[in-house]
Amino acid sequence: MDIQLLALSQILEDADQPRKQHSEESLRGLADSIRQHGLLNPITISPLSGTDQYRLVTGERRWRAAQMANLELIPCIVKQVADDERLTEQLIENMQREDLQPLEKARAIEHIRTTLNLTNRETAKRLGLAERSIGYLLDLLNLPEAIGEAVISSPNRASDGQITEKHARYLKQLNSEPELQSAVVDRIRDQKLSSDDTGNLVKALKKQPAKSKEIMDSPTDHLVKFFQGSDPAGDFLDNLDVEDAPVRILPHAQRIIDILPILNGMEIGALSRNDLKQLEDALTSLRVTAEGLLKRVKQNLGE
Repeated sequence: MDIQLLALSQILEDADQPRKQHSEESLRGLADSIRQHGLLNPITISPLSGTDQYRLVTGERRWRAAQMANLELIPCIVKQVADDERLTEQLIENMQREDLQPLEKARAIEHIRTTLNLTNRETAKRLGLAERSIGYLLDLLNLPEAIGEAVISSPNRASDGQITEKHARYLKQLNSEPELQSAVVDRIRDQKLSSDDTGNLVKALKKQPAKSKEIMDSPTDHLVKFFQGSDPAGDFLDNLDVEDAPVRILPHAQRIIDILPILNGMEIGALSRNDLKQLEDALTSLRVTAEGLLKRVKQNLGE
């Protein structure tokens, strides 16, 4: 690998670079490190035909921090990079950084997808991502810009009132109702709703649009009663085909009834094979337990 020291003034930024925002504080910290220790990792550049200048391919943060540190020369890996490979390398490098915002990723992915005329599957293969992940990110582009801009990357930690990519997937379902969508965003922030709670809220709103005010006013743990269109316990009593139907639901039966809306409202279309396998195991355990309990109940009834 040939590394050359080249003048910063010879290197031009790439207008198509996926990252559009840079933390000044982070850049200052990197610039301080460069002043003390030098630039340890070279940037990658590509020569511009007919000039003594180069286009930046990867390492924009290092290049900007080197400017802040008043360096005159910067170590560079110089190589010819085709436009499609340049876009791919830039996006891969940036997506490995946790602070690249999801909407920036989505815009960059869409730019690559349309510029190179790729399908979602081809884009995913080029970037080393799951096709489903590509689809989820591109869905952010369908959100109102203010909401899309607010989405953060929050892997493996509580959102604490912020909007994560998983929240956004549920919010997208309310695109046709912007006022209601904004109200759900406010509730996420005010009540620090988890993505699962947000999913339940949106699911209830979609199931019962006529009761949107009642749903929005309901505590999160009461939302399941809207999933089937009415009170599950009431449905249970109405559907009993026996003369001596009980006038109230006993706690044992109520606990089972409360599970029904959750199971009926469960969406599995986007689950991976591993996720489906876990769900299959859980449902099998549930079936075995239910069949054993049902058998004991029938025995006690003399059936």
